[in-house]
Amino acid sequence: MEWILEFVNDIMNSSMVVSNNLFILSTGVSLLMYLFIANLMGIPFSIITVEEHSVAWWKSPTADAHVTMTLAIMIIAYTHFIDIRLHGFKHFFVSFFKPFKILFPINAIEQLATTLTLGLRLFGNIYAGEVMLSLLASAVTHGFVISLLASVPMLIWQAFCIFIGAIQAYIFVTLTMVYIAHRLT
Repeated sequence: MEWILEFVNDIMNSSMVVSNNLFILSTGVSLLMYLFIANLMGIPFSIITVEEHSVAWWKSPTADAHVTMTLAIMIIAYTHFIDIRLHGFKHFFVSFFKPFKILFPINAIEQLATTLTLGLRLFGNIYAGEVMLSLLASAVTHGFVISLLASVPMLIWQAFCIFIGAIQAYIFVTLTMVYIAHRLT
């Protein structure tokens, strides 16, 4: 646990000036732990039904776009809350019109694009990994020899999914800290 706290504190130190805020640190630690565990939940339990329309019985929560987009919306709302709380609503509202008033539509689209990219990046990577795992797991239905041949690539892909899950949790937390730092200044 101490290693995780130091890890997130180092992320905070590299992305923001004010890095002694325990509330932001606890947000980063909670987010990192949730995302890391959620990204890995679908790896060992890739159970696919053998029917006309196969169904995945167990998958990572982050392999669902609803979960990742909700997380992204919550993070962006959290950064706006920090900005309003520290600088007031007037500063927050005026920031959409900087550096020129004509750029308001672009600044509004930027907020939407930030939310979309934050959520869809996580969803796309985890979902793609689980699709590959389900394709490899479906080889079991094609006989013993094919399932034996598919077991080595499946083990390799599971290791790769663990790596991707850890990297995506790190990227999400790092971008969260960058967005918070953007609102603090």
